[in-house]
Amino acid sequence: MHTRIWLLVLSMALGACATTTSPQGRMQLTVPTPISAVYSEADMRLQLVGGMDSDPCVGMECHLNRAFDQRVMRLGNRLAQSAFETYPDLAERISRFDIFIAEKAEPGSASSAAGTIVIFRGVQKLHLDEEALAFLIAREMGHVIARHHEENTSARILFSALAQILFPFANLVNGSALLVQTASASATTAAISTAASFVGSKLVIESYKEDQMKEGDAIALDLLARQGWPEEEITVALKPGTRIAGESKWSQDLRISSGRIVGIAAN
Repeated sequence: MHTRIWLLVLSMALGACATTTSPQGRMQLTVPTPISAVYSEADMRLQLVGGMDSDPCVGMECHLNRAFDQRVMRLGNRLAQSAFETYPDLAERISRFDIFIAEKAEPGSASSAAGTIVIFRGVQKLHLDEEALAFLIAREMGHVIARHHEENTSARILFSALAQILFPFANLVNGSALLVQTASASATTAAISTAASFVGSKLVIESYKEDQMKEGDAIALDLLARQGWPEEEITVALKPGTRIAGESKWSQDLRISSGRIVGIAAN
């Protein structure tokens, strides 16, 4: 009985997913944007909780912060216009991009399926050229456009359902019959189920991360080109990104993206 219940859950999870095609032609399994928005917004908030907050600004630093904020908003509005013009189906999923500055000391950026884009205050300390900063914003837009958040959420939901089938909770067998030796046994089984779901979905997401990065970069370059930035200027602006310090995943990804784009231009 219990297995049949979770098979029903799995079929419902599969029913919520759909096969879509990314702008670069890659087949994806995605969930509806409203579902992914809940998951990806929660993930983004967890990112904002971690790490050190930036110190409150004082004097001239506050003026510099406001100038940076205005710069991000101006670039974001320009790129959003190109995004909705270039990808008409985007308007079917989100009505606009909401761009914010998070007071986080470490450089970084994040986005959600709902179209929320966050640039960390630490990015300001990198002193990026206009083209490089626009690329960072456009790359997050690229992940939204290419439904990467919906793709990641589908993996999490499906593995969660599968884990419940493979590692059922110990206190649900044959309808209401209990198979509980101790409370700790049930907790252990639940922990195994959660761990299996987390590890399985993480492995799947990692398996197509490189494709997602390439798609995000390609869309970002396209949006910048439509705003009149020559590819040569973008490449020059991204060269410092290949030498950015830090071992955070965001820093590593930026080095990879910058190196790939600079390398392609060199060839």
